[in-house]
Amino acid sequence: MFDCETTGIDFARDQVIELCVQHGLDESAQSRTWRIKPAVSIHPAAQQVHGISMADLESCPPFAEYADEIAMVFATADVIVGYNLSFDVDMLQAEYARIGRPALDLSGKKIVDAFRLWQQCEPRSLQHAHRRFVGDDFAAAHTASADVAATGRVLVGMIQHFKLGSPSESGSLHAWLEGQDWGQIASVCDPGRASWVGPSRHLRWERDVIVLGFGKHGGAPVHELAAGPERGFLRWVLEKDFPPHVAEICKAALEHDGEEFLAWARKRYGQPAPTAQPPFAK
Repeated sequence: MFDCETTGIDFARDQVIELCVQHGLDESAQSRTWRIKPAVSIHPAAQQVHGISMADLESCPPFAEYADEIAMVFATADVIVGYNLSFDVDMLQAEYARIGRPALDLSGKKIVDAFRLWQQCEPRSLQHAHRRFVGDDFAAAHTASADVAATGRVLVGMIQHFKLGSPSESGSLHAWLEGQDWGQIASVCDPGRASWVGPSRHLRWERDVIVLGFGKHGGAPVHELAAGPERGFLRWVLEKDFPPHVAEICKAALEHDGEEFLAWARKRYGQPAPTAQPPFAK
């Protein structure tokens, strides 16, 4: 599980200043927090949320010094858990792009976003979720370590309350969690995620080709746009603040013919196998 605190919400400008990773959902799970000195100022609204000032980060290393070990954590994970995960993922990917490093490869990972999971059942915030599924409020909200710990407690409560996994047997929480079908739980968070190309809804696999998931050309195959009179739309995408993988794919489509592009995309991102709708998805 992980959570980021940032200087703001602009992916092009703002930066990660705190990252906490917890290896497991139970209270005794090992965790680590990195504090990072940004090259930009902290937006006052962001500081009001997380309470971290530039003075707090004065002696901290820049992101580049942590990039290798953070990438290794994500590379070795099979299940990735967070709350409103797309924001944290996009912020991390922007950091790697900023230092000229490849984006984190999350293809094949089982993504469990407790926020998306709850949206499928009952839309609320993390604090409301904690009150609803754990039974009380939690202190130090909006610090990375408190948020990831709260997310773990909330997710356990959700799985039990909505009967999203195997029934609880007598024994340890750790053993029960190990026995869950995380692929099935991940599919409840977003039933269409298996078709996504990369970590967002912007692009998806459809009938063996990559199509756009946004804008006036939504549903159009990317390689056909690149070869036609509307290729300027893909150039426009490259100039805007889209996630790094979207820019990478649009750029590749503009540079290669259709079959060459699709061969590259299958190798780079992997084409998902068709999956059935989970029985408990709404």
